[in-house]
Amino acid sequence: MPGVVCLVLFSGGLAAWAAGEPAAKDDIVVALRDKVIRDLSSSGLTLAFHIGLTNPSSAPRELVRYRYRVTINQREFLNMTVSLDEPLPVPPDGETLIALPVKISYDLLRAAVGPVEGKALCDIVGDMFFQNERKKEQRAPFAFSGEFPIFLDPEIEILPLKINDLTVGGADVVFHPRFKNPNGYELLVDKISFALFFGDREVLSGPIPGDKSLPREGEKTFSLPFLLDFFETGEKMREDFQKDGVACRFAGEIEVISVWGRLLIRFDKAQGLRFDKVS
Repeated sequence: MPGVVCLVLFSGGLAAWAAGEPAAKDDIVVALRDKVIRDLSSSGLTLAFHIGLTNPSSAPRELVRYRYRVTINQREFLNMTVSLDEPLPVPPDGETLIALPVKISYDLLRAAVGPVEGKALCDIVGDMFFQNERKKEQRAPFAFSGEFPIFLDPEIEILPLKINDLTVGGADVVFHPRFKNPNGYELLVDKISFALFFGDREVLSGPIPGDKSLPREGEKTFSLPFLLDFFETGEKMREDFQKDGVACRFAGEIEVISVWGRLLIRFDKAQGLRFDKVS
């Protein structure tokens, strides 16, 4: 199944976003109150439509089922009918707030819709069915739209290790990781925490200092200088530094501040690290 929609009951109020369609005096009005993107990652997201159900009559109603069709970029993504196991009460003379979330997997999206880059438009159209105390059914149509991003994780390139000084006892080196942002918008990076391994030995860890934000479709290279003590790291490390390179692993987390909330992106890159020795 390419996506999932389920109704979630809210308590409390939300700021008005859009008005519902004109209705008869006792018809339930379905109105969009907000749109929220949740759980954004490079694998997908959830686009949640926050909806107000207003019952202007003096009698209670219950939402018993709904049907909907989801299209993304005008291509069908999902088409379902759902009957609720437990009817959702909609009391009279007030508004009941619910969430109608659409869960989107990028892999399934591309399989159903085709190539999608940057952002996409989601349209959801359907009907909600309510019953009164006499089990008489009333249909309330709805149609909402919302854009969502196609998010790509930053790419990481490890540049050759600059060796400023190499002695019998250790090395003065500079590690250069390069972070590339493939997205068409800036990534406001709050923190990058990392651990660096040469072979099976951790040689450096901590946060990367300075401005870490990545320009849209741009890159940033960081310089991380440190000293290696061969008496501490062992004879094998000394031997490795007599060669042209060493096995390297660079792992950690990137924390991004975005309009969709705080994103936590984990990375783990292993490769052979070449040496750039200063003559």
